[in-house]
Amino acid sequence: MDSAALLSHIDELPRLPKAVSELLDLVNNDGASVADITEKISHDPLVSARILRLVNSAHYGRSREVGSIDEAVVRLGMQTLRTLVIASAVIGAVPTIAGIELGEFWGQTFEVSLYGQELAKRSDTPADTAFTCGILHDIGDLLIATIEPDKSVKIREAVERGENKCQVERDILGYESPEVAALLAKNWKFSSELVQGIKYQNHPEQADPYSKQAALLALSHMIIDDWDLIDENERTSWLSQQAISLGLKMEVDGLQDKIESLRGKGFDIAKQLT
Repeated sequence: MDSAALLSHIDELPRLPKAVSELLDLVNNDGASVADITEKISHDPLVSARILRLVNSAHYGRSREVGSIDEAVVRLGMQTLRTLVIASAVIGAVPTIAGIELGEFWGQTFEVSLYGQELAKRSDTPADTAFTCGILHDIGDLLIATIEPDKSVKIREAVERGENKCQVERDILGYESPEVAALLAKNWKFSSELVQGIKYQNHPEQADPYSKQAALLALSHMIIDDWDLIDENERTSWLSQQAISLGLKMEVDGLQDKIESLRGKGFDIAKQLT
């Protein structure tokens, strides 16, 4: 099945529940009031519970526990709330899939999201879009496991043997998983900026026009894959070189320490939301 044939499977892709879709529309509406949003969130017990768990987690928490959605909205601010609602919605829409450990999957996903968010702040790019891009960037793996389960197993086995994932997917499927993730993001009516970022995350040089979001995803994955291999005295220089190679103008002063402080936080967030 090539990427064009995926369109015939569009009905197999997860759909956002109507209530969640309406909530996303609301949090993405700059004109929506805090009262409107808190009321809508309060009508969804699962989203409410996830947000309260997260706002009280080590990453976002403060000395006093937050006990209500109203207080959570005030504590988090609209931008952070928006990203957490999206994250909760995506997690809730994706079913359990045999052979994929979702705790590990979402942990890695949030690691990428947090790195991308920080990198975006330093490269004059919308940080909330980068976070959301990270949340959706690898969801193609889950969708392939749903649509082509036998081929998904073969891909995972090949990657575990050290083979290149992009090449394996092209050989087995005829397309790469980010194409599926981008299709889902488009189906869920996310912005074209986000869709392009997801689609070209493995090949940002191919994006036309240039996609900062694709470059941020690529750099976030480089950090996950290579950080421990780089001498700590060389990491700032390495970050600068990688950003330049991806066409990103980025402020790297203090970035190494920030990345160190973020490492592992994605797994903490995943535990709160799953």
